[in-house]
Amino acid sequence: MKKDTNFSEKLTLDLSDEKTLSVSDESYQISNKKFVDLLCHGKNYENLTFKNCEIIDSTFKGSFLSGWKMENCKLFNCNFEDTEMNDAYFSNCQFYDVERNLGCSFKLARIKRSEFQGCNLSLNNFERSEAFQIVINDCRAQGCVFKSTDFTNIVSRSFIFSSAQLTNSDFRYSDFSNVYLKKCDLSESRFVATIFSRANLEEAILNNSEFSPEVYDGLILNNADFRNADIRNVDVRSLDLSGIKIQDWQQSFFMENLGIIVFPDSN
Repeated sequence: MKKDTNFSEKLTLDLSDEKTLSVSDESYQISNKKFVDLLCHGKNYENLTFKNCEIIDSTFKGSFLSGWKMENCKLFNCNFEDTEMNDAYFSNCQFYDVERNLGCSFKLARIKRSEFQGCNLSLNNFERSEAFQIVINDCRAQGCVFKSTDFTNIVSRSFIFSSAQLTNSDFRYSDFSNVYLKKCDLSESRFVATIFSRANLEEAILNNSEFSPEVYDGLILNNADFRNADIRNVDVRSLDLSGIKIQDWQQSFFMENLGIIVFPDSN
């Protein structure tokens, strides 16, 4: 896809007539602006910085948005499907429209090395996106779709490694079906009523997490680190938990789950 480098001379505001985002050659920082109904298909808007902006009911499908930096922005009902959005950084941004109960779509997007800090990502769709080395930290991400999201870098058929930091965030009701998160950092996050069908969490770091999945058929947890995690509603008899790491106080959950009654030592 050829990148469009034909920028207009000034920023277009409110866009009652214009349907594309226009920026000057001189300035790549946009502050305190509101955009509605943008139609930006296959455009080049790389390395833009937004502060205190709103982008509503807009589509960037197939566009080049790598290097975006957004701070204190609202992005409601926006389509980022099939975009090139690598190395982006979002701080304290809202991707969830509370009034209309709508999220944004990053389906099939390339968001490698992108970072979300202190954002609301609830109901956002990341299905089949490429998210190697993504960071989602201190975020609200309830009801998100990460189905078949690719957190891996494939070096060869026999050498696949994954990298993601999904930390200190609320992923309740989210779908992590068919994901490969081996050795990834998922610590201090809430995975309540989540779907982990056919997911690989081998050697994942889940310290201090809340782990209570709704669906977990085919889940791989070998050698995962669950120290100080609150584990509930898991039938340990249906999983291979060899090598997992826990603290002493967590043993009672696994014993009770296996039907074993443990009495204190006699004095």
